[in-house]
Amino acid sequence: MSRLVQAKSEKEIRQLGVANVRQSYIDLARDYERITNNDVLLCPKCNTWQKADSSYYADNSYAVGRFPICKRCLVSMVEQRKKDTDEPNETKESVQKVLQIMNRVYDDAFYEDCVKGALDETKEKNRNSPFATYITAISSLPQWKGKTWEDSIFGDSLPGQTEEEINENSRVVKAARKRFGRDYSTQDLYFLENQYEDWISRYECNTKAQEEIFERLSWKKLEINKATKAGQPTKDLDKTYQELLNTANITPRQTGMDTFADAQTLGTLIQKYEETRPLPEIDEELADVDKIGLYIDSFFRGHAAKMLGLKNAFTNIYEKVMSKYTVKPPEYEDDEDSEDVFNKIFGSVEDY
Repeated sequence: MSRLVQAKSEKEIRQLGVANVRQSYIDLARDYERITNNDVLLCPKCNTWQKADSSYYADNSYAVGRFPICKRCLVSMVEQRKKDTDEPNETKESVQKVLQIMNRVYDDAFYEDCVKGALDETKEKNRNSPFATYITAISSLPQWKGKTWEDSIFGDSLPGQTEEEINENSRVVKAARKRFGRDYSTQDLYFLENQYEDWISRYECNTKAQEEIFERLSWKKLEINKATKAGQPTKDLDKTYQELLNTANITPRQTGMDTFADAQTLGTLIQKYEETRPLPEIDEELADVDKIGLYIDSFFRGHAAKMLGLKNAFTNIYEKVMSKYTVKPPEYEDDEDSEDVFNKIFGSVEDY
């Protein structure tokens, strides 16, 4: 921390001799010059004046060439300390929060390397926090030059996601890296892959040429979005995008409903209709009112099972239904009188 000369009160000035007053003025003028030259900066978080070249991270996005919060306060924010005596609790989430404030890139793999490097042979933490090592590296190494928070790579997951979301995002990121390369942030990979999957779900994609067109469309859409967000003109990008649509024969004027249906396979159309316009659930009282399901289960499935000698639910249904149309001969016990059996079959003598 740099100590600045404080202005003296009227009483203090009276107590000083002429020589001391002159020296105090010189010291005060020197400190004022240090402030105007941005040699020292006031940290708004700890409210102390500190040397700009050693106590603040370089940042050309500010007029003074330094990020306004001092290094010590940034590390304290990352380590989530409310007091200097608190134990450090540095997490990925706290690091990402501070890097987002600073608009600096976050790379999950590189940060994990910094965490490993912050542990000595006895597995005890060194004085330097992983964040301090990380921010120093990305501020000096050329591969990080010009990178911002939007270029961050979070690995296969983002903070606050459920396990199901992490698994789905992992699938999307892996597929996107394989298709578009690794030189994109995680957010960009999500966007590119979702755009590509949306294209191939709506239009036929059976050849390598069609795949490449849809990949180019996804790339160009990302460039248009970034240019629009940055307030840059998109005329040339829009023209290229339109040319790609023409090449794929999928411009809006070319894809009326009839043309769209003709260009799709039956399976693609069925999938689209099932996803966008599924049939509603049938009321229970209206389900199978003509007993078509029973007929199929009994006379098709049940009959086939009966012929094959299978014993299952369909066989039972078949036998139950067929019992209505089956005539069974009467059965008699062996000890029944034969005269009674004869009379039941041919009638008694009194009947003639």
